[in-house]
Amino acid sequence: MTTITAETAREVDARACGCCGRSLPPGRLAELGNTPGVFICASCGVWAARRSTRVPVLLLDPRLPVRWLRRRMQSRQDPVGIAIPILPSADLDRTAAFYQALGLQVTGRYDGYLVLNAGPAEMHFTSDGDVASPGQAFVHVADAGRLWKQLKNAAVAGIGPMEDQPHGLREFVVTDPDGNRIRVGSPIPDP
Repeated sequence: MTTITAETAREVDARACGCCGRSLPPGRLAELGNTPGVFICASCGVWAARRSTRVPVLLLDPRLPVRWLRRRMQSRQDPVGIAIPILPSADLDRTAAFYQALGLQVTGRYDGYLVLNAGPAEMHFTSDGDVASPGQAFVHVADAGRLWKQLKNAAVAGIGPMEDQPHGLREFVVTDPDGNRIRVGSPIPDP
C-alpha cells in the first residue's frame, strides 16, 4: 500500500515550465501548440516574445482597467459617478488637433472614437453620429479668466468672449470645427 503525502499530491497537481523549470499549477502554464505536453509560464513567454522581436512586448493584466475604474468610482462620494460628454466629429484627426491646442491630450483612439483628457476633465468624440446637430458640454476650471487669456494670447480659434453670468460663474465658449460648444467656467472671484 502506498500513501501520498500532501506535498507529493501538490507535486502531482503542479507542472513544470519547460523553460525555467519552476513548478506551477496547471492554470499558470500554457501548453505549447506544436509540442504537446510541454508547458511554459507567462514570464518565460514574455521573455521569449521579447527575444523574437524589436517591438516592445508588455505583460498586461486585462483586469487593470476594471480595477482602475472601480478605484475611481469608489473614491467618489456621490452614487451617480461621473458624466462624460460624447460629442460628434466629422474628422477625428482635426478634432484631436483642435483640442490639443486647448491643452487636452489624446488618451484613447479607436475606430470612430476619440478620448481626450486634461487632468480630471475627460471628453469623448465619435464620428458615427450626425454632425449636423452639434453637442454641448460644460467644463469647470480653476480660473476661467486666466485660461481665456492664455488661449487668446495663443490665438486659438473658436474662443468666444469672457462673460460674468448672473448665476455666479465667469464663462467663455469654445466652438470647435464641428460646431460643438464647450462652455468653460469658474466662480467669479470675490472683489
